[in-house]
Amino acid sequence: MTAPLKIVNVDLAAGPRAVGGLHGYDAAVVVLRWERRVLGRVRVPVRDGEIAVDVLWGAAVNETPHGLAAAALDAWLPPAPRPVLEPAPPPATCSVVICTRDRAQDLRACLASLGADGSARREIIVVDNAPSDDSTARVARDFPVTYVVEPRAGLNWARAAGARAATGELVLYTDDDVVMEPGWVDAMRAPFTEPSVAAVTGLVLPLELETEAQQLFELRYGGFARGFVRREFTAATLRPLAAGQVGAGASMAFRRSLLLAYRLFDVELDVGTAARSGGDTYAMYRLLAAGHRVVYTPEAVSWHRHRRTMEELRAQLHGYGVGTYVVFLRCLLQHGEWGAVEAGTYWLRKYHLKQVWRALRGKRDALPLELAWAELRGCLAAPAAYRATRRRERALHRAVGRAPERALPQPASVDA
Repeated sequence: MTAPLKIVNVDLAAGPRAVGGLHGYDAAVVVLRWERRVLGRVRVPVRDGEIAVDVLWGAAVNETPHGLAAAALDAWLPPAPRPVLEPAPPPATCSVVICTRDRAQDLRACLASLGADGSARREIIVVDNAPSDDSTARVARDFPVTYVVEPRAGLNWARAAGARAATGELVLYTDDDVVMEPGWVDAMRAPFTEPSVAAVTGLVLPLELETEAQQLFELRYGGFARGFVRREFTAATLRPLAAGQVGAGASMAFRRSLLLAYRLFDVELDVGTAARSGGDTYAMYRLLAAGHRVVYTPEAVSWHRHRRTMEELRAQLHGYGVGTYVVFLRCLLQHGEWGAVEAGTYWLRKYHLKQVWRALRGKRDALPLELAWAELRGCLAAPAAYRATRRRERALHRAVGRAPERALPQPASVDA
């Protein structure tokens, strides 16, 4: 049985100190911070319920030498003088959209974290996707939110409904199994002060690592984090087909004008559809392919509760395999993206088949066969899933009198 790992936040700015209160754990994953800034993370041993001060600081210096030095300099040196500019415009208004289905307990924790955020100029919208009961509505009544029902099953349809209901200039998306740190809203909103920024993603860390499945997803598959340094993406710096690298749907934001102009989520993708995943990746692909700019900011921190059981993780990875290749097929067949053939072939040969082969040979560092095989089966199931999503998508659009997705020209301005 896999031993649980405790997640510990340590503020290095407070100086060297041991961390106690960890009885029952043999090891911990320490998120290293300098005040609010996340510098990195490291796994360290726990002895007698404590992380020794020399172990903690040795790990911190080895793991984040440049980040630690930069943070210290920022704190100790006086700020550089800045030129006097015109007054900055007020922050853009924003709408936080939480898409949920039959997970009332998770939703309550998510809403409570947003209530503690304290950010002004924002509204919260709960989109209840094809609910089977009124549990979500009852939770929503306990918070100052706008409650919307989207009867079409599928995470993307819920996202699209949230975009239409939103009144803010920006739309921030998260999921019901995520809790946000105070300041998340403002940190997600900050990069949009640059008019060329079309979308933003944030740092998503694991809420817990108590089970084998949670540890495998975060520590072997990489989880949802995309590093601890701000990054900017355009088609010149990242192939649009690699849009999954820009961030995760659990923490992403868009200019509402672009969401509506491109109808980024009016697509039969992601959880609740035959595609199983891929809605966030496809939206980012479309923005990058159209010449827009996306920013990843680790200043916006949120915490995701990973799947707790191996059965849940196996289903999740199978869905990732399906969704990834459904997106490749969309890019090829609907946007003439011939690079999708190369990308799909590369990942099938160099990653999926390789992982299964390593597991069959019993390599010590191989992924569990059941997980590698589940993801590969998902890839092979993608053509049938693509056909099913296209049929249902057309039927749903006909039902509401809306034309199916089409490629749109790049807007003259992201503020248009």
